[in-house]
Amino acid sequence: MAAERRRPERAVVVGGGLSGLAAAFRLSQAGSEVTVVEPGPLGGKLQTSLVAGRAVDETADAFLLRVPWALALCHDLELEGELISPVARRAELWLDGRRQPLPTDHVMGVPTDPDALAGTGLLSAEAIAHLRAEPGLGPLPTDPDRAPGGDVTVGTYLRARLGDEVVDRVVEPLVGGINAGDLDRLGLAATLPQLDAAARRPSLLDACRAQLARSRGTASGPAGGAGGGPAGAAGSAPIFATPLGGTARIIDGLLQFMPAVHLVTGRAAVAIEPAGTGCRVVLDDGTALDADAAVVATPAHVAGPLLRAVAPGAAATFAGLRHSSIAMVTLAVDGRAIPDRDEAASGVLVPRNQGRLVTALSFASHKWAQLRDPDRDDVLLRVSVGKDGDERFADLDDHDLLAAVLADLDAVVGLRGAPTEVRIGRWPRAFPQYEPGHLARIDAAEAELAATPVRVAGMALRGVGIPACVRSAEEAAASLGATWRTRRSLTR
Repeated sequence: MAAERRRPERAVVVGGGLSGLAAAFRLSQAGSEVTVVEPGPLGGKLQTSLVAGRAVDETADAFLLRVPWALALCHDLELEGELISPVARRAELWLDGRRQPLPTDHVMGVPTDPDALAGTGLLSAEAIAHLRAEPGLGPLPTDPDRAPGGDVTVGTYLRARLGDEVVDRVVEPLVGGINAGDLDRLGLAATLPQLDAAARRPSLLDACRAQLARSRGTASGPAGGAGGGPAGAAGSAPIFATPLGGTARIIDGLLQFMPAVHLVTGRAAVAIEPAGTGCRVVLDDGTALDADAAVVATPAHVAGPLLRAVAPGAAATFAGLRHSSIAMVTLAVDGRAIPDRDEAASGVLVPRNQGRLVTALSFASHKWAQLRDPDRDDVLLRVSVGKDGDERFADLDDHDLLAAVLADLDAVVGLRGAPTEVRIGRWPRAFPQYEPGHLARIDAAEAELAATPVRVAGMALRGVGIPACVRSAEEAAASLGATWRTRRSLTR
């Protein structure tokens, strides 16, 4: 147990992405001598590079503010003065050949105001009627608290309560895009804990309406207008933030605040072996690092083989976790190449059932004020491609991938002409896919690891976003006996 464990004098962190570096930072704050092993670039998926002379994130471009972990870390790294929020926050959907606003009154895509949707063209009259009838459905066999193991797929639950049309046209492009996943395979409890909590109530819509009311500081009932629900909307308080200069500034801050941490880059760990009361981390050059404890902060398919000698059950759990792959295509285009663009729109979501390669696009230079260049009339676009069950892009070389993306952009936003600059990033096996029962399997894996000096952190556990990665790193460090003081506690 974490309370019984003494802080390790020497610790090895395997993986130099956000989770690994955050774990190393907290362990070093606690007084441990820390070594980080990373075969690739430090920061993992959090990379920021120049496109058309501006620093543009290569993957995640922001973190949620309604959960504390990323914001608190930025405070400790003295980055809070650099944090900015999007200036354009109205998302659109591309459906049946036209762009339409994403409903504002929603919780993770679940629309809570059927009357506001009627006549928008997003849903048929039959779908609106199904949505209105949801509070009267009562308990269903597909509700998670009635399912074996207490978990079902997102699609199984939402289709029964809301109907296929709502799921495929409104929920899927948002939730499926965040997770690069298939709602009919993703488990509700791990993928959408916010909705899983609502699913334990007699009516999903009533529970979501109550969540919206609490988020807006009102007493009850469906919220109207353009107020900010959990997923955010134009006119609401900021829901997301990022450091000026991009998310890689968090990586820069971590490295700056732990100068004593030893970084072993260009080397990969190939095994972790028990060694007395500690462990030995074997590297691909044959050398070994002896330590009192280790944190494995790699993708699950890497973590699994590393854990075989330490915790075989946990090793099997992580090795068996499926992943999806994505590509991110960033383009600079002449502003006149998208004649009907709306600078209040942050981006466009493309549902799976529309048959396009592109899953979402962001008008990055609309969304972020620092990406607007007053000396250029151009637009920066960040385009997402790939999801679970659709990795057609992997068979395309960069030339053909760009051609396919441009064809989709022509259809979705009316893009005309060639881009002036392009960056293509491929991220194989980037997103773990949480199938039903995922949290129970992770709990069992962590219980097995608790008897060892090894912990796991990262997206394989309980969330794919920046805050979830930070939380997993801090919990791993704390469970090894590390304690640290924050800047807030130091100033009290």
